[in-house]
Amino acid sequence: MKSRLSILLICALLSACSGFSSQPISRFELQTPRPFGYLIGDEIRHRVVVETRTEMSLNPNSVPKQGEINRWLNLNRVTIETDGETGDTVIDLVYQVFYAPNEVKMLVVPGFTLQFKQAGKRVEQAVPSWNFTLSPIKELAVRKDEGGLNYMRPDALPMPLPTQTQWMGIYASLTLALSTAGYLAYLYGYFPAWPKRRIFKRAAGELSRLSERELERGLAVIHHALNTLNGRPLFKHKLSEFYQAHPEYRGATESMDWFFNFSNQVLFAGKQDFGLEDWRKLNDLCRLCRDIECGRL
Repeated sequence: MKSRLSILLICALLSACSGFSSQPISRFELQTPRPFGYLIGDEIRHRVVVETRTEMSLNPNSVPKQGEINRWLNLNRVTIETDGETGDTVIDLVYQVFYAPNEVKMLVVPGFTLQFKQAGKRVEQAVPSWNFTLSPIKELAVRKDEGGLNYMRPDALPMPLPTQTQWMGIYASLTLALSTAGYLAYLYGYFPAWPKRRIFKRAAGELSRLSERELERGLAVIHHALNTLNGRPLFKHKLSEFYQAHPEYRGATESMDWFFNFSNQVLFAGKQDFGLEDWRKLNDLCRLCRDIECGRL
């Protein structure tokens, strides 16, 4: 009985051990894209997936190096990722082709051999070559024009970008800028078509060229400006009619009363004891009327 039991245990152990793979590389896969439809300059991506025993390690020198493979094929990038727990190794290769065929041509990405190390021994896994087709970027038959020269077909013109919104913004900005400039010019009396908007501006310019010793001339300048605005000579007893025609000048009533009283004293009563303070009030009246004329008050 004991011998039979031993034989059964040995058979069970052998059958259990036979369930494990004795191969050092349990999985190999070369993942590639479509093998057609490529043009000069295109990149081609390959991925190599290898599953090995955990104690095995990849020899990185067996992986192709980044750079020129041959005269028409470059290896642009190489990435190696290894999982030490599962034994999985993933190698990403990015090739770029620089062949310019005259017709559809089949080319080959060369294969290589991966090398793994295990307990001082070397295990190899061949990565097969990969065939693909490359298409030309010019016509197979060169056409001629009427003069016998090579026919040059122009590139298709790109669709124009819509600019309606941008132009509307430009027009709106220009309109706003012109309106603002026109309004400011109107306020400051730069339009000759509105001479009454520049009356006190000219008066202020004339006063700036006079001194306080020329006060009588200054009074005449202000009188001329008021007469021009009124359309006829303006006297103190006509101020009420003036305010009815130009109500915006009611804010200068106090200064206007002072002006006519002072003017009567100087021009008709022979007043001579005027000074710098009177000259300042006269300029203040001119500036006040100028602000009213420009719409600032």
